[in-house]
Amino acid sequence: MNSTTSTDDLIEKIPADIHNSGTIDLNVRSYAGYADALYNDIEIQLFYWFFESQKFHPTQSRDGEEIGKTPLLIWLNGGPGAPSTLGLFLENGPYRIQDGSGGKLLENQYSWNKNAHIVYWDQPIGTGYSRVKGEDPQTSFARNEDELSEMFYLAFQDFLSRHPEYRSCPVYITGESYGGKYVPNIALKIHMKNSAETDENRKINLKGISVGDGWIDARLQMKVYIDYAYTLGYLDTKQRLQILSDYDNFCTALDNKKYEDAYSISNDIVDNVSALGGNFNVYNISRFSEISMKQVQTYMEMAAVKKTLNVPEAQNWNCADNKGPVAENLIEDNMENSAPVYSEFISYENLYKVLMYTGTFDTACGSLSTEQILYDLKKWNNPEDDEAWKKLPRNIWAQPSDNVKGFIKQYKNLTQIVLPNSGHQVPYYKPEISLEMIDKWMNDETFPAYYPELKNT
Repeated sequence: MNSTTSTDDLIEKIPADIHNSGTIDLNVRSYAGYADALYNDIEIQLFYWFFESQKFHPTQSRDGEEIGKTPLLIWLNGGPGAPSTLGLFLENGPYRIQDGSGGKLLENQYSWNKNAHIVYWDQPIGTGYSRVKGEDPQTSFARNEDELSEMFYLAFQDFLSRHPEYRSCPVYITGESYGGKYVPNIALKIHMKNSAETDENRKINLKGISVGDGWIDARLQMKVYIDYAYTLGYLDTKQRLQILSDYDNFCTALDNKKYEDAYSISNDIVDNVSALGGNFNVYNISRFSEISMKQVQTYMEMAAVKKTLNVPEAQNWNCADNKGPVAENLIEDNMENSAPVYSEFISYENLYKVLMYTGTFDTACGSLSTEQILYDLKKWNNPEDDEAWKKLPRNIWAQPSDNVKGFIKQYKNLTQIVLPNSGHQVPYYKPEISLEMIDKWMNDETFPAYYPELKNT
């Protein structure tokens, strides 16, 4: 590993569109390429794309102390199998790709790197550009959270060794969807590694986690999915009873630890409920079409883009949502309940803070399931605190009072925010609000919120 700042992964220009008709100068310092790690004697390479905060101009003199004090966000998309460059270009990155044949890169005024550094990671192995060096990736697909968290930790340490100016940055691990499993497990891995590390210079300055519309508890969330579709009229009573029979079979398979059967049944339930509802978008029930990823895929598969990002031209950009080899190797992980991981992480109330946010139109991993998980979860070491959470008034985040941005509960180190009229990918549907949310949360700023005056009955 390098002990000084690396410049061989510096990116100054990128192709301006999907036709490679020109280039654009990046408005911040950026690095991209592979972080190397040795895992079980196998050389793995996780792809990253880093953008420094827009607070720092790439060509001006640099204040190293201020750079090291600026928060560093890690962004992880889910799937399993979804590259985090999807989040970059469709959600909270410095650029978005224009829809239509032009496919131009447009600056995103609500990028999450306005006031923080951000690094997008393709993980686990087999996702995006990430790979095993010179070997069949089948030998090192992650099969559980401990394996993928260890791989990520080693790769992130390599990145920080290449770029020590970010070593002291407050680190926040963020993500969405299957990131509901990745994020807390990687955070706990870092916590355990920090606790065992004797070299202070190797410790990661972890400060918290943020999860948007997280996939956490399959048993609970599958039931909520069915109930949500029924409540909104996308299923009638006969159809609901039919689907609930399938759900009973799903639960039986879970109870018997037949995870592949449970996984298969759950996927069928998702597809069937959507089909019965006219093929509504599972991630945004107010729509019958999904967010197009075609332009991102076209861009990331361009030879000019791969060259710019220090990726071999022959390397495929693997993009999948809960299918393919990455997902197939994580079937048991997919079906297991990750709520206890949150319980452990939240219990470190003096060390870390936690943000859980959800969109109300997401049927897959939306507001109701997160609400039930957090309500029932043992979160703190003192049972009285868990009871206090259950009695906590939920305030309306609004500014001014008739401009409702969300609904918020905050207690100790936990913040829960519900965002009305948003689908699964909150930074896509609510870009301005999502940026305000993440900045206020990171900086411990007060959310302008109120509790409504209720009428006595």
